[in-house]
Amino acid sequence: MRSLISTIAVVGALASAVSVTGCTANVHDNTVSIPNASVQVSTSADTSQVHQGEMLPLKVMVSNVYLVDPGATPPPDHTDDAGQLAFYIDDDSGSPILVTAQVDVSVTIPQGESDGDHKLICRVQKHDGTPTDTEFSLKFTVVAGST
Repeated sequence: MRSLISTIAVVGALASAVSVTGCTANVHDNTVSIPNASVQVSTSADTSQVHQGEMLPLKVMVSNVYLVDPGATPPPDHTDDAGQLAFYIDDDSGSPILVTAQVDVSVTIPQGESDGDHKLICRVQKHDGTPTDTEFSLKFTVVAGST
């Protein structure tokens, strides 16, 4: 009888531990932080009338990030703050349309992008491609027709 009660107590304790840790074990924030990093994006283009295939000239201001070309290895003293700029349209769950270490770039709005309001997301990612929590959004509107 003691072993049955002990077994029940152990099973109960394990079940409680699994349910308590199970709630937080499946919560993932797949981003990292580069301390004090910031990014801002501006354009000289009219963002209220952007056409499919049009190139948007962008000026990126980034601070506290050591920009490294994709595929390059950062210097040892910058492994913690080395990164690139990844550009996305509307959300950053898919593949970026551009990854670069340049701060003066042009992003081409893809052919077939639907008419209407969109946002261009510039996210800092670590030099190994890991997304960070540092991003900036720029609103633009795609209108019918081509350039």
